[in-house]
Amino acid sequence: MPQCPKPASLLGFLGLNTATILASPTNLQRATYVPTYVRLRKRMRFVATSIGPRQLALDYGQAKKRKNAVAAILSGALPGAILAFYFPCGWRRWLLGLAIGLVWGNAFEYSYHRWLLHRPRGGLAKGHLQHHANVGTPAEAEHVALGKSPWYIAILFAVNGILVIAADLLWSLRISPGIFAGWTVYLISAEEIHWRIHLKGWLPPGLGPARAYHIAHHDTPNTRYNVFLPLFDLLLGTSQGYQNQVTHRRPTLPLQNK
Repeated sequence: MPQCPKPASLLGFLGLNTATILASPTNLQRATYVPTYVRLRKRMRFVATSIGPRQLALDYGQAKKRKNAVAAILSGALPGAILAFYFPCGWRRWLLGLAIGLVWGNAFEYSYHRWLLHRPRGGLAKGHLQHHANVGTPAEAEHVALGKSPWYIAILFAVNGILVIAADLLWSLRISPGIFAGWTVYLISAEEIHWRIHLKGWLPPGLGPARAYHIAHHDTPNTRYNVFLPLFDLLLGTSQGYQNQVTHRRPTLPLQNK
């Protein structure tokens, strides 16, 4: 398979040189603009054809997922370790915090998905619609990542973290390090499992039903807001209608009226 050109050789690949770039605007327009534009389109068509839209989306989605995981570690695990150093806690309190962080992550996932991503005419809902609309298409992998960007992950941890740290210091609970660890584990796990669900990857034992459960959300988008652990779906009554056999369709994302 032909290889995509490396960025360092992009100028040569497009048939440009330093002299052309440094030329005056008039000479550039008269001597190189039209032929360069034609070469650019031909070359880009060659690259897109040789790589394929599915592989391009896959590479983009994997890179986005990795960046989100790094952002989660830097925004969650690292602050948790710093808190544990300055405010030591026993292993019991750390495990308690970890459990709270995992449940909190599940609750946040549910709330964020239901009331923000499916909110009528919301800015976040418009982006989430791309995820629903591209299920089963070559571009699906591009829209699978749960976090829009690493900055969104950092903001998520910061907003929730301020509340936890304030409460922890106020009441001397010493559970915030475990909570930050729980958030980090849950977010990275949810994103990875969500990716494997959509890209038909291997799932750990016991999570096989999660694939059908989540894909059913794409058939009936106003239910099943948890990705793989339907704790708050069960608590709030949005897990009903689950079917073992579901189809891979591209439904229109309905508005959330609740």
